[in-house]
Amino acid sequence: MALEAVIGTPGLWRDPQWQAGMPGVYALIVGVSAYPHLEGGPAPAQDSYGLGQLLSSARTAARIFNWLRTDFHYQDLPVVWSLLLLSPSAEEDAEFRTTGLTHYDHPDYARMRLAIQRWTSAVPKQAPASTRSRSVFFFSGHGVGANRTPVLLPADYLDPQFGDPQLENCFSARELQRWMTENPVGEHLALLDACRNEFSPLAEKASSAHGAFPVNPPNAPAPRAAATLASTSPNMVAYQFPGQPLTLFGQAVLEALSGGADTGNLRIDFREVVDYVRPRINVLLKAVNTALDQTVWPSSEGDDLIVTELAGPPLAPHGATATPRAATATHRGRSVSAQRPTSVAADLASAAGAAVDARFDASLQVDDEVPLAALRGDFHQSCRRFGHEYASMIWADGRVRLHSLADGAVLEQAVSIRSVARDAASSIIQVALAVGPHPHGALLVFDGAENVQRTRLAVALPTDGDSPVPIRLTLTIAAAAPGEPPRLQKLQAWLGPDQGNPHYDYLWSLTREAELASLRNAARRADPERLKDAARDKLRHPTAATAGMLLLARAGMLAQVGDWTRNLMQLFPALPDAAVLWAESLRTALAGGDDKPFGVDAPLQEMASVLTSLLDRGLPLFADALELADSQVRYLRRAPLPEALAARVARLDLWIERTLEVTLPGGHFLVLPGQPRPAWLGGGNTALSVEELLTLLRRPPATEDLAGSAG
Repeated sequence: MALEAVIGTPGLWRDPQWQAGMPGVYALIVGVSAYPHLEGGPAPAQDSYGLGQLLSSARTAARIFNWLRTDFHYQDLPVVWSLLLLSPSAEEDAEFRTTGLTHYDHPDYARMRLAIQRWTSAVPKQAPASTRSRSVFFFSGHGVGANRTPVLLPADYLDPQFGDPQLENCFSARELQRWMTENPVGEHLALLDACRNEFSPLAEKASSAHGAFPVNPPNAPAPRAAATLASTSPNMVAYQFPGQPLTLFGQAVLEALSGGADTGNLRIDFREVVDYVRPRINVLLKAVNTALDQTVWPSSEGDDLIVTELAGPPLAPHGATATPRAATATHRGRSVSAQRPTSVAADLASAAGAAVDARFDASLQVDDEVPLAALRGDFHQSCRRFGHEYASMIWADGRVRLHSLADGAVLEQAVSIRSVARDAASSIIQVALAVGPHPHGALLVFDGAENVQRTRLAVALPTDGDSPVPIRLTLTIAAAAPGEPPRLQKLQAWLGPDQGNPHYDYLWSLTREAELASLRNAARRADPERLKDAARDKLRHPTAATAGMLLLARAGMLAQVGDWTRNLMQLFPALPDAAVLWAESLRTALAGGDDKPFGVDAPLQEMASVLTSLLDRGLPLFADALELADSQVRYLRRAPLPEALAARVARLDLWIERTLEVTLPGGHFLVLPGQPRPAWLGGGNTALSVEELLTLLRRPPATEDLAGSAG
């Protein structure tokens, strides 16, 4: 039966036949457009940190709620319980009153906390009802990032009645995801329609959101599937445009769920939603004549989740014949009507590729290669490449250095600059590097408070022992506040192309399609033997092979290579990412029902032993590998293991958790800021030294430090 409003409980909707423990879909839907205490609100805080009002988040959440009530279909999975919390703009409020949508609660901090408690308490706890149920979480509104942790902002954020701003009165998306992956409900789905750009007031306090989600019972069975789709990538924003009814993400998701993502079988799974929404957002952006790009960020564990089934033929995208119109962009996304793309890859390359290229002035690009060391003391050559003094001095002063991850030694001749592209203001700079050869990985450090907002920024990079690894950096330089000089604010690094190395060029074509268009199509197009060849070549390229295996793992297709990841780990024992991949191969095979995968008699113990070798090898360098390791550790924490091995898993768990707290999202790799210094390291407010940054990656903190910070 359809959901009905529960009179006397604002925002609660239930099946009239609902009883506690009843199997079905349990949803929490939140949409915040009106923020009274942000810029443009009726009672703004003294400092709103550039955050203002939104236009379509409440309406988008309401549409998702209506879709769930009326159009969601899945065999034996009825929607039985939902909480709806909305903070509409004046325009949205008038619309809701006209349409009769008045039964919702207000998403201030206290009410959202209560809603989370009600929702997590309502989902069935015991099998078989729990295994036949699904949780759904949707949020549209302001979001920010505190280092690697995305947080969601309630409607009363920065309420001045509390005196000093209560920056931690928000909600951690990582905490939500951890609850999902450890809760015994069979399936979990989260859709997060919010920005993820760095929010320095929280980050500089080394702080994040207050906890709001309950701790799941220990040793509870894992869910079949837990999937999250964020509207934008780490450290990036989503956009919105005046005059459009829904967010870009909201429109693309609703189109996908209404049939746009169907491939012909009338069942829409999570990966199909991702493959539709990712390019569709950029086609919508292009339709409003903007050079911006917005790339969704999926994560999933377990089986591929069937999001919905269609009751009839798939529907065409909303407004397919509408005429595009221009608008002025602000943070958070709104959609425009546009025709459904006929070729995902072509439309994405056209929309997102053009957006990336438009950021740089081709007339300012410099393509002649120079060793990094040659720029030291040569301001003319530095300025020729990087432009303005605030972008060039850090290179001319020798404050950009490469350190070996093995012993911290400066690698004077191990990096060269192949090309530099930038805009006229030197605010966005793209640098193509060749790093290595070097056998142990490296840390590229940008140093000095006069040049770097956080005193120093570093990125951990894999290296090959026999030849250079191509790296593509993006540097964002801006003033943190009016009157301050421009400094390096953001550092991102990706594995780049190399015209002289077919392995990296092939990988570049796959990763570009995976990140800008369809991960699944890229993985299907990938030739496993060609990816293996990168490690088997006479001049071996384990970084390329590792990146290829991670692409397959992200797409759920690692089984294509069987136990070859074990070979990769054995061939390159200094490469910690390879150990994570072998552990993932074991987990994938176990999930497929193989009790002795690849002839391993005790696969859980093998997986735990391999993974905890990171305590000696050091942490993985690819961000995707660290996320995989985090997921694997949580999987193993629920598994029956010998006491000593379980203790090593727990120690690795805490190390990874601390690393995720202090690192920043930065493309393919881990970015480490000099500030803030984590409290568990001691040392007051001083910046982390290069030696301390190296130690964070190479060795777990002392046991007493980890134990003391676990709460």
